[in-house]
Amino acid sequence: MLDREAYLKFRRPNDQCLLCGCSLPGAGRQATVLEVSDKDEAIRSDFCPACWEKSGDRAYFSYWVAKRVSAPTATERRLARSERNEAMWRLFAALHATGDEAYTAQLFLLAHLLLRFRVLNYKGRDGDGWLLFEHPHAGEAFRVADVPVDSVDFGPVMEQVERDAASHAAPKAEEGAE
Repeated sequence: MLDREAYLKFRRPNDQCLLCGCSLPGAGRQATVLEVSDKDEAIRSDFCPACWEKSGDRAYFSYWVAKRVSAPTATERRLARSERNEAMWRLFAALHATGDEAYTAQLFLLAHLLLRFRVLNYKGRDGDGWLLFEHPHAGEAFRVADVPVDSVDFGPVMEQVERDAASHAAPKAEEGAE
């Protein structure tokens, strides 16, 4: 009998039909069969819709119709991350440049997000209790007020940051360019 660990270990979806070898679409539905080999190994087989119709009665352990979704490539994910980081960096720099205390919570949140996304480095605290951050590529240092986490509801602050970051996402036109 197939033990639980062996049952849960089977290969990822294949990009080709087992029978005809045609490429399975990046998006859509496909039939998948799970069979048990003589050695009690779980074997996954993916079929195109035409071959699934032709396959008829087969002895298999289980089957399902999988919905394939076109996922972004690794390059597209990296690009999306870099765009997000650039938008957040532009927003942080713009808010920090104002010096307005009304943006204290947003700057605190943005600094920590940019720290997490490795855009800023944490340098410690100064003598007045401010947090010090540095942009490693620009070499700029930033002082951000240390906001007690339980003193602010960061849900609305995050929503505002997301809205503001979207407006700072577009690259700024170079001076003199039309």
